[in-house]
Amino acid sequence: MKEKEIAIIEASIKLFAKKGFDSTSIQEIATECNISKGAFYLYFKSKESLLLAIFEYYYHQIKSRLEALEDKNLTPRQLFVEQLAGQLDEVQRHKEFIIMQTREHAIPFNNEVANFIKIMRIQTQQFFQNALLSIYGETIRPYVVDLTLMLLGIINSYFELIIFNKSDVHLNYLARFILKRMDSLVEGFKASDEVPIVTTNPFGVSPETHELGKDGLLELLSQAILEHKLAGDLRISLEVLESEIKSDTPRTPVIQGMLATLNHENSLAELQEKIAGYFKIKLL
Repeated sequence: MKEKEIAIIEASIKLFAKKGFDSTSIQEIATECNISKGAFYLYFKSKESLLLAIFEYYYHQIKSRLEALEDKNLTPRQLFVEQLAGQLDEVQRHKEFIIMQTREHAIPFNNEVANFIKIMRIQTQQFFQNALLSIYGETIRPYVVDLTLMLLGIINSYFELIIFNKSDVHLNYLARFILKRMDSLVEGFKASDEVPIVTTNPFGVSPETHELGKDGLLELLSQAILEHKLAGDLRISLEVLESEIKSDTPRTPVIQGMLATLNHENSLAELQEKIAGYFKIKLL
C-alpha cells in the first residue's frame, strides 16, 4: 500500500471517529491530508471504497503482527500470550478505528465491506479456537466452541475497558490473566458431565474433523477475491467456483476444471487444495 494511501486512511479514521462516516465529507478528508479533492480520487474511487480499505488495512496490520510471532520458538501457551498481548496493543494503538465502528449504530456498509467484516470475524474466531486446541489438546474438542465463545466474551470486555475507560493495563499480564481464567474453565468442563451448549460450529470449521465446511470454503473464496484483488480469468474462475459451491447440486467436473486454472497461482494453492479435498477431487 502506498504511503499516501496510508496517510489518507489514518486521517479518515480519526475524522470518522470524531464526526461519523455520514457527516465526514471527502473534501474534509482531503483537507486533513493536505491534498486536493481530485487527488483523493487518484487513490480511492469513493468514500465507500476508502471504508473497505480501512478495514483491510487494520486487519492486515494485526494479522502480520500475529504471523510474525509464529516464527519464534514458543510453546502454544507462550505464543497465545504474545499474540493476545499483540492484539490488545493494536486495539490500544488504533482506538479511533474501534470508535469509528461504535460511534454510530449503523455504518452504511456495502456488500464488499459487510463481507470483509464477516470474514474478519470468522477468522478471528477460528484463530482463537485453534489456539485453544493447541494449548489444551484434543480432550477439549467436544466443547471447544463454547470455550471459544467464552474467551471472546472475556477479551471483548477488556477491549472495551482499554478503549473507553482509558485504563492503564499491563498487556502481557492481562493476556496471562485471561489464559489462567481459561485454565479454570477447561478444568470445569473436564470435571463436568454437562452437554455443550453449541454442538455445531458457527466459525466455518467443524470441531469434529477440523475441516472446512461449505460456508468456510465460501468465506475463503470471498477473501481471496478481496485480498488478491483478482481480475480477468482468475476472478472468473473463483466466481464460477463460488457459484458451484453454493449450488444444491455442484458439478464436480466444472469445479475440477476451474481448479485447474489456478495451478500456476501460488497464492491460491492452499485454497485450491481445500476445495479439492472437500469435494474429493483429484487436481489436474
